[in-house]
Amino acid sequence: MRTTALDTWIDTIRDTFVALDVAAEPTHFTGTVHTRQFAHLMAADVTATSQTFRRTPRLTNLHPRELMQIGMVVAGEGQLIQDGRTCTLGPGDFALYESSRPFTWNLHPEWHLRVFTWPRAAVSLTESQSQELTARTVRSTSPVGQLLSPMLSSLLAADGEVSSGGAIGLAGGLADLAITAAQEECCQPEDPDAGVRDLYVNMVRYIGQHLDDPDLSPTNIARAFFVSTRTVHRVFARFDATAAATIREHRLEACRQAMVAPRNTPRSLTDIATQFGFADLSVFSRAFTATYGTSPSRYREQHR
Repeated sequence: MRTTALDTWIDTIRDTFVALDVAAEPTHFTGTVHTRQFAHLMAADVTATSQTFRRTPRLTNLHPRELMQIGMVVAGEGQLIQDGRTCTLGPGDFALYESSRPFTWNLHPEWHLRVFTWPRAAVSLTESQSQELTARTVRSTSPVGQLLSPMLSSLLAADGEVSSGGAIGLAGGLADLAITAAQEECCQPEDPDAGVRDLYVNMVRYIGQHLDDPDLSPTNIARAFFVSTRTVHRVFARFDATAAATIREHRLEACRQAMVAPRNTPRSLTDIATQFGFADLSVFSRAFTATYGTSPSRYREQHR
């Protein structure tokens, strides 16, 4: 299925996978989905333009489905968030996630994702074991990744039909291999601060992507990453920063760049400040002056 209509795309994604909130730019949108069934394993090939998929707590309650899934990036970049972890995937990398708990996929720019879906009942993992394995990047260059990544890549392209017995064995074997790959990643010795560092980097990136949201705050960041607000404050404190100050700094810098951009010459300071989350021009002016040592209007005059 191929479509350029965002509404049709959202319905298709929900029908093919699970109920998700989908955020995408409706102009110049295009997306394709192709699926193939191997007994209780569904393999899907998905391509589209930049977008975000969210399985929110509300959707897990309203539309419960018990699935284990693996997302493997073929092209572009993916970011998967679940169970308090965030992992970033490049071409050939994959990660495990579950539909019974909230998760988020951020995919960009033009991306290609292969999704492999099993009924949760067919997978021999307890919920606590699963929560340890989700959102952990299995690199295509890792020992297990070098074996499994090409196998997953070729599954949809295989010619002919697999017998019913063969399909059942294939589905079960791939699930076991995928779990083994995630367990290997989970058990690798690593920098004890790496998880916190990755979370901090991804939170800062999230801030940069949502500067136009007037409600951007530590609470909203916590909600986006499925952690507590207290955790957000702890993560930023580990890097001698605060979430509020980081939001303000990024907003001020975005305003500074926009003020001197030639294309924005006709725009007022109020318009620019509002675009990046400053609802009060006087608050913006005081913060800008304190940071850059001169008022916004004077800075703009000096750099035209």
